[in-house]
Amino acid sequence: MKKSVIKAISVISALALTIATAPNVTKNITSSAATLLAAEFETTHDSFTGRGGASVAWTSDKAYSDKCSLFVSERSSTWNGASRDASSILAAGRTYQISTAVYHESGEDVEMKFSLQYTDSTGTTAYDAIALETVPDSTWTLLSNDAYTVPEGATDLSIYVETTESLTDFYIDLVTVKGAPAVIKAGDANGNMAVSIDDAVLLSEYITGQTDEIEIGADFNKDNSIDAFDLVMLKDYIANPKGPSIEGDWDNYQEQVTPQMLQVYKDSLYSIGNTKRIRDKIAKAQSGENVNVAYLGGSITGGGSSSTPAKSFANLSYQYFSETFGCGSNVSYTNAGLAGTSSIVGNMRVDNDVFSKNADIIFIEFAVNDQGSERFQKSFESLLKKCLSQENEPAVVVITLCTQSGSSCQDWMAKVAKNYDVPVISGKDAIMNAIKAGTLSWSDYGSGDTTHPGDGGHKLIADCIGYYCRQALRSENADDSYDIPTTSVFGSEYSTARLITYEEMQNLSAGSWTKGTNNSGYKNGFTFSKNGNNPLKFTVEGKGILLLFQSNSNASMGTANVTVNGKTTPVKSNLQYTWGGLDGDVGYYQNTSGKLDVSIAMDNPSTTFVLYGIAVIE
Repeated sequence: MKKSVIKAISVISALALTIATAPNVTKNITSSAATLLAAEFETTHDSFTGRGGASVAWTSDKAYSDKCSLFVSERSSTWNGASRDASSILAAGRTYQISTAVYHESGEDVEMKFSLQYTDSTGTTAYDAIALETVPDSTWTLLSNDAYTVPEGATDLSIYVETTESLTDFYIDLVTVKGAPAVIKAGDANGNMAVSIDDAVLLSEYITGQTDEIEIGADFNKDNSIDAFDLVMLKDYIANPKGPSIEGDWDNYQEQVTPQMLQVYKDSLYSIGNTKRIRDKIAKAQSGENVNVAYLGGSITGGGSSSTPAKSFANLSYQYFSETFGCGSNVSYTNAGLAGTSSIVGNMRVDNDVFSKNADIIFIEFAVNDQGSERFQKSFESLLKKCLSQENEPAVVVITLCTQSGSSCQDWMAKVAKNYDVPVISGKDAIMNAIKAGTLSWSDYGSGDTTHPGDGGHKLIADCIGYYCRQALRSENADDSYDIPTTSVFGSEYSTARLITYEEMQNLSAGSWTKGTNNSGYKNGFTFSKNGNNPLKFTVEGKGILLLFQSNSNASMGTANVTVNGKTTPVKSNLQYTWGGLDGDVGYYQNTSGKLDVSIAMDNPSTTFVLYGIAVIE
């Protein structure tokens, strides 16, 4: 702990002792306007994106406060501007202070508007003006509303800045939203959605009469009064964080959605699994420690068919986690989604693309890209076990999605998840049940094809992930321990597989293969040269090998005959459902570790084979 924090706690401890022994100074709870958003654009876009055809760029050319602002350009319609999701900030029926500074150099007065887009209670997209002003040329002007009430029943909220007639470029800076936070965190005296030494300082000032403004979160022990007991408990928590209960009274949290959408969320929670690890990681984030949230999957995880990367379910759910449980910038994000890939590929990629980031929470999504054969089932189970077995004990969450027809690997994946007692968030059950009930249609979810979600679908998946986190924090779902089971469903033999380097391939002879591939991300692969058919040879220690290769449904893609210790296995790269991307297969496996003499030659030397990597099962 930093010396300054220790000193502050010592001062507060002395103050708390003085107050505790003084006459009763308990005050009734009041609630002031907490700062829920303060986007200053000093180092990032602060989650603002271009609306419509507009582009946004962080710039130091102009500034209202400090040194930087956000520049909005390439506007082809008046509604094009800068937008930010506000569903985690604003709530229907509540009143807020909202403002932003705007600037333009069009040479004339321009009417500019701060607006809200939302979905009303009938499911229709609607718009509302927050503030409207005529902005003079070359003059920073505030668009503000000190008492803006979000329409009743509003969901899917976003705030944005636009113009009424002009298509001029413009700048925005210092976007602020103040009001009562939607989620009350025990100990959050200043309402900034985090708990720190600043809250203890404010609470001590409130108790001693130095300020009259305090948030309801200051009532740490929830006895409907704010007094020295709350300060002592808050001080103790800051010095010795106890766990996720600091995040608020989740047992009594009320979901801010219609009963129909609440049912969608409930349907998505196929199984909550053991909550020990996710609760630990939430507590870690809240205490101010660094937490990395990682996503591993196919094109949907990568953001496929979302209008912008910011609207992918991975980014949206990460933002929710960071804003709800993080403290400032201590929560980071890794998106390891790769189009056209399955859990076979994921099991070989996860070391470099996820574990190297020290991921604390790993969401796995392969239910659309996987198939039902043994190589997929064992790879998926091996991937789960490999993730769970990492030294930092990450929380692992399975996400199962589906096509428009309902096709999904959910049934067998759920069996694996149940064996390992990990949660399953079912996008399949959420959307298919909602369609049956008439709550949603595929067009509300999909992007126009039969597989990928659009912005609405990505937001739905993210909302279901948020619902899972909130349910995991309820007392009734708390687990005190977690042990990785020794049993398996299909087999976890490949959980120790890892891609090896050229240097680890002993006695390497490339033969008719050349080092390197058409993918710069894989630096230890080989490409068949079609110059003769001399085998690629090497030796290595292990139980077996997996091949990572390029595949496609194309006759030009060949078959590699993999011979290990005298046993030959054909590995085909002419496969469906990989769209020219990565796939994988087992070249050899034995029950005990030993020396593996490997030889790889083509079945037909006139065909193509790109070997992105070789994984050894240790």
